[in-house]
Amino acid sequence: MITLDMKDLYVNLPVKNILQITKYWLNKHKIRSMIKEQTLYLLKVILRQNYFQYNNQFFLAKKGIAMG
Repeated sequence: MITLDMKDLYVNLPVKNILQITKYWLNKHKIRSMIKEQTLYLLKVILRQNYFQYNNQFFLAKKGIAMG
């Protein structure tokens, strides 16, 4: 028997780790400081506006983002 509920449909990726990984790759590729700061700021804004819809209801994730 297989059961699926809401948590199975929504895989959480930790926001903090996403920001750290992005910063690592921006540093590795020697991206200019101003562009790096703007990119990380925009990424933070996008990651904070994280919601999804299921059965005509909207949900705001308490932590992490959806994968896929």
